[in-house]
Order: sequence, then structure tokens, then C-alpha cells
Amino acid sequence: MSSLTGRWRLDVPGHDCEQMFAIAVDIESYPRFLPFCRSARIRRRDAGGLDVENHFGIGPVQARFRTRATFDRPHRLDITSQAAPFRRFRLTWLFAPLPDGCRVEAEYEIEMRSFLLHGLAHLAMSEIEPSVLSSFRRRIAEVYPPAAELPPSKRDS
Repeated sequence: MSSLTGRWRLDVPGHDCEQMFAIAVDIESYPRFLPFCRSARIRRRDAGGLDVENHFGIGPVQARFRTRATFDRPHRLDITSQAAPFRRFRLTWLFAPLPDGCRVEAEYEIEMRSFLLHGLAHLAMSEIEPSVLSSFRRRIAEVYPPAAELPPSKRDS
């Protein structure tokens, strides 16, 4: 069974890499904006990173698993797991400054333990990727709204 791999890139004008990193590393907020994320709870924080308990699912297909998040703030965030249902899971976020903002890149590699789940993941990935990008864009607007959308008291602070 071959791994599912992919990569996407998003240039975000008007926002710096620290802001984009803050959204990506705020793992406990993932259920608010990531499709199929039911819960994400940090179980342990240490100098090396975060241990996270996750619950993703749609309909009868549910997965609970643990991941490890390590990072080099604000340049890189790696989320990995070898816990069931994964044989291998790796999501790497990269943040690079642009003259007017930040380039956010994400690449992933997924291999499921179950042939059935692997096949379902393979079929769903073409729909999940654009949904994740769209959700990330919406989250940026929620967390860092344009100044014109802020109430007058918040614009000047």
C-alpha cells in the first residue's frame, strides 16, 4: 500500500508568519474550522512540543488517535503519528516571509493500517484538500479580521 501524499501552498498578504504559525499551532481550535475534526486536546506540553489526542470522523467512520507536534516557531510545525489507524502520518507546515505577508506551505504523507480506510482516505483526499484550504482562509479572517471590519475601539489598539 503506497502512502497518500500531497502539498498545498497559500500566500497570505497582510499577515506575518508568526500570525500564521499561531493559527497552525493552536491545535485545540482545529475542531472550530477543520473539516471532520471533532476534537483535539493537548495531553502534554514539554520543551520538545505537544502530545495531542485527536478525534476525526464523518458519519460512521470515526478515528481517535494521538499525534506529536514539534516546532521551530515561527518557521515550521511537524505533526506526526504512528498510532492506529495510521501506519504513518506526517503533516509539515512551513512558514516563509514574503515582502507583504507570509507563504504557508503544508505537505502530508498518510498511510493507514487498514486497506479499507486507506482506500476511503484516497478517495476523499481530492475533496478534503480544497476544504482545508478554504477553512484555513476563513480561520485567518476570523482570528485576524481586516482593520475595516474591526469596531472603532479595536482599530486603534
